[in-house]
Amino acid sequence: MSERKSSFINVDELMPHISIEQAAEYYGISLPQIRHVGDEIRMKCFLACGRAEETGDRAIAVQVDNPVKPWKCHAYECQKGGNLVGLCDLMKPGENAGGRPRGGRFKAIAADLVSMASGAEPPSRTAEAVIVKSPKAPQKPEVNVPLSQSENERARELVTLDEQFVTDVAAMPPEASAYFRRRTFLTPEVCQKFSMGYLPQSSKSLLRGHVVYGYRSPTGEMLTWFGRNVRYEEQLAKWKASDRSEPEPIKTRFVKGFHRGLELYGEDIVRGEDVDTFKFTGLFVTEGPNDAIRLNTLGVPAIALCSNSITQEQVERAVTLANALGFEWITLMLDCDEEGINGVQQVLPMLAEKIPVRLAWSAATAGGKFRGRQPENLTAEEWKELMTATQ
Repeated sequence: MSERKSSFINVDELMPHISIEQAAEYYGISLPQIRHVGDEIRMKCFLACGRAEETGDRAIAVQVDNPVKPWKCHAYECQKGGNLVGLCDLMKPGENAGGRPRGGRFKAIAADLVSMASGAEPPSRTAEAVIVKSPKAPQKPEVNVPLSQSENERARELVTLDEQFVTDVAAMPPEASAYFRRRTFLTPEVCQKFSMGYLPQSSKSLLRGHVVYGYRSPTGEMLTWFGRNVRYEEQLAKWKASDRSEPEPIKTRFVKGFHRGLELYGEDIVRGEDVDTFKFTGLFVTEGPNDAIRLNTLGVPAIALCSNSITQEQVERAVTLANALGFEWITLMLDCDEEGINGVQQVLPMLAEKIPVRLAWSAATAGGKFRGRQPENLTAEEWKELMTATQ
């Protein structure tokens, strides 16, 4: 067997000798507050992964005692992960490879690891150049403008996108019909009520081939559309079975520029219905749109964060909504899986600072029967059992 070229760098031998803090310092990144949870450290996401909004304080999990530093982002609809090399790819300046560096990008990171292991300063620091920055112009506050008021003509044309939706499962392709058949509560009437349905491939929209949901303002104005990939589970299984060199499939696609951390999905529906019949439940706060829709079909007032974390703006909106409807508390019902349980640790204390909060379930409820479940896949019988178990 021939010897490896002298230029070969064995990153597996280097990673055990480099800490997360050392790598971040090398790239000039200040890490957020670190929390120790079991054998992991948790922190707010600090990676250049294209995410526009802040995550919860425990979104990034890193196994620091493992030689290769395995990590995962538990932020809703992210779930990226890898080892120290992938972290470096998302910290290193320049165009990243989504945490899966290859070719020249991989070689550059390997060289960085050599420098880190030897204690060398990064190239950007050796010159010690003084850069005078001009003062930044004050930023405009973020706001979501209704599509009908957009300055973009093409955006204004999307107000009636739901006219193209298919809600009859018999008229859908197999992947889409399977999505709806697994969620029998998504009847044509419910789809119309929530402005959602399957957008066929014949559409000119970038969301074609997705199950599309309308996101309305509290007064019912259409703010944006977002799509759920009906082949996500199939694509994810194939990706996990591969060498994972390609980007992980995307589950939910939001239109660029929409600030979902400012809104509550389903708020317009809750505000428009008679809440007197279910005042005993309080306002339910869930993760995904299907969760809020399913609870609504069970007669429960529910909104969704479209995330497993919450922003301060959403806290204020949820509390204002609960007070306006006469609710004295909020019931938190994130998914009963690992991501949802992690999310509760961020969402619950933020809400509890403003209003009493109840937990609808936990992994131990009813002897663990609901572990791994989501509100959207509860049957009516299970819902009654759950309410009995938690009263």
